[in-house]
Order: sequence, then C-alpha cells, then structure tokens
Amino acid sequence: MKRILLIVGFVLTVIIAGSAQNQDENVFSTVPEVNGKVVFQQFIHTHQGLSEDQIYSLLYKWGKDNYAGNPLLSGIRFNEKDKSITVSSKVELLLPKNSDGERLKKMMNYRFDASITNAGCVLIIRDVTYQDGDKNKSFFPKLSSAEEMITDNAINSNSNDKELKENLRKGTLYFLNELYNDLKNVLSVSK
Repeated sequence: MKRILLIVGFVLTVIIAGSAQNQDENVFSTVPEVNGKVVFQQFIHTHQGLSEDQIYSLLYKWGKDNYAGNPLLSGIRFNEKDKSITVSSKVELLLPKNSDGERLKKMMNYRFDASITNAGCVLIIRDVTYQDGDKNKSFFPKLSSAEEMITDNAINSNSNDKELKENLRKGTLYFLNELYNDLKNVLSVSK
C-alpha cells in the first residue's frame, strides 16, 4: 500500500512539475522607459542541449510561421550572421471593457528584435504606437506613441482619457506577454 501511494505521489509530482514548466509567464507587468522611450526587454533561456545555429533555426521558423504572409506585417528581416530577426508589424488590440461596458479596438504598431546569444535569446520590443481601430474618415490616422499613452506619467496626467490609457496599457501588456510566451515555448523545447 505504501508503495502504491509512493508511486502515485511520484507520478503526480512529475505531472505538476511538467505543467508548471509550460505555464505562461507575465514578464511584462510595467512599462519601462529607457532614455524617455518605452522599451520592453526580456531574456529567454533556451534549451542548453542545442547549438546557436539550431536555436536560430527555431527562431527563423517561428518568425516565418507567425509573420510571413501576415497582412499586418510591415517588414521582417532575418540576419543569419547575427542570428537575429527584426519584425515591424501591427495588431488590433481589443481593450478591456470601459465604464460604459464597451470594448474599444486600437491598432498597435510595434517593432521587435530577437537575437540569439550563448545562453539564450534577447527580446527587445520598441517603437510602439497606437491608432484608432475603427476606420475613421482621415486618410492619415492619428498616431499616439506609447510614451503618450501607457507610461505612468501619461496615465497619471490630468486628462479625460485616463480609463482609455489604463485599458490600452492592459491590452498592450497582455499582447506582449503572449508574444514572449509564444517565443519562449518555441525556443525552450527539448530536443
């Protein structure tokens, strides 16, 4: 009986440990500023059994699978020599409900670099801007920078759109955490 309980306990421990490794992380919970610009940076530990070339192959495949052919893609650059990719793209953010019960949409433009190093991958997300998600009448939509919309200073400023800025920050951080976790899950696989 003790042996069966020990085996069951061991199996549950292995299952729990395995599922804990696959849980998503919320690594982006604040909006960091570097020299007055919003820049999100995170290091992803990659599988140590893989060479830099193998990890870059995973990064390259992930970039192609997720961005090539995407109608919101502005540009993608693969640099095999530096083992990095740079992506400029857009995403439509569906913001949390506001006090009127509405879920607004905003287009977010962003650029990120993912570079393979000896111990992992450096992910840097920058050049974040926003425009209205609804089709407005202007040919040139109004762009707002992340510095104007989601920083602590922007949210705490005396403005009428504090709720919009808070929801925009939540939507942005949610998307960036999804991007990070998607890339982490690809690069941290065991081979």
